[in-house]
Amino acid sequence: MQNFNAKIVDSITKHSSENKSLVNTLMKMVPMSKESAYRRIRNQIPFSIEEAIAIAEYLNLSIDELIDFQLGNNIDSNIEETPLDIYLNLLNDEIETMEKLLAAKDLKITAAINQMPFRFLPYKSLFKLDYYHCMYYSTGKISLISTGYSDVEVPSAVNYLHDKAVSCFNRLSNITCVIDATIFTNIVKKIQYYYRLKFISDEDLRILQAELLELVEIYENLLRNGKNGSGSDYVFYYSFFNIESSIVFFEYDNKSLLQVWVYPKIPLEMKNDCQTNLIQKRWIESKIRNSMLITKTTNIQQVEIFRNIYQQVSELRIMNNQDMKLERNYI
Repeated sequence: MQNFNAKIVDSITKHSSENKSLVNTLMKMVPMSKESAYRRIRNQIPFSIEEAIAIAEYLNLSIDELIDFQLGNNIDSNIEETPLDIYLNLLNDEIETMEKLLAAKDLKITAAINQMPFRFLPYKSLFKLDYYHCMYYSTGKISLISTGYSDVEVPSAVNYLHDKAVSCFNRLSNITCVIDATIFTNIVKKIQYYYRLKFISDEDLRILQAELLELVEIYENLLRNGKNGSGSDYVFYYSFFNIESSIVFFEYDNKSLLQVWVYPKIPLEMKNDCQTNLIQKRWIESKIRNSMLITKTTNIQQVEIFRNIYQQVSELRIMNNQDMKLERNYI
């Protein structure tokens, strides 16, 4: 598999008309220090989702075009495939990966995430929004004006695979995960964005908020007990710094698998790529060292974290006309 960072760098080189050094060009596209630019070019840290979006906009490419260009031959390409086919293949691939991991004798999962993985969580309305978001940015053809969230139908084949993915995910164990303050902020902002566009109705908003509040409650219990409903073991850390992009590292039966999640939530996988996997593993470990343990603890900071999360979700409310002014703070 061609390296993800190398593909973005190659894309910048091919599509940029700037007559400058690669580092200076990247710094102009995305506000960052020279050292940060060098680290991305050298593949020491991955480009984040936000950085990929900024680069795509600067190069006047759609996200779909940029992702297609980046993924290249990593995904079996077939011009006859529809976005639905691609999404179904993605779910199937994720299920096959989890089933392989569940069959392993020894499994250790280390992750740093900044978004909730709704494809693996049993919340149908939140999953539907996640599915729509992926379809919309994969095709750009679903109109926010002619359709509404209530009119979006999730195909039965997708729902079937979603249920299967949830079952597999619940049984994964020995998971150490670093999260940051954006873990709920991202979905709240997404819901607010679609609500302000009147794609999500008042009733839709109530349903989504109810599922989020249920998720927050389960999440809080998971942190207190260190186990989910299936008895799987979890250890959570809270990062005081934002996590640039979600990365999951699997170690199983003397093998390794790295997933770097790119927009829109497509996992790039690197299997037994010792050099790349070691770099990313060290990156996650550095996040853990600079984070606070929040599993099976009752310290004041943990209480404050949950107070902030509840406040974010509770602020999802039906807005009056004054509130409906669009804010340019998302997408």
